[in-house]
Amino acid sequence: MMDAPWWISLLISWLPFLALIVVWIILSRYMTKGLYEAQVAEMRRMNALMERIAVALEKRAEAKNQ
Repeated sequence: MMDAPWWISLLISWLPFLALIVVWIILSRYMTKGLYEAQVAEMRRMNALMERIAVALEKRAEAKNQ
């Protein structure tokens, strides 16, 4: 029985490590995308809140000046 060429045995021995690296890259890109979307949603929520506060303060200032 003949042994496999050296490059095949090298590929087989490194395959699990390379698969873990690929999975890690995919997961990190997925998590980064989710984090970005969460940050955008939070920024929109905060902008809406600050807009309501600004409108309330403007109304209060107008009522005080009249």
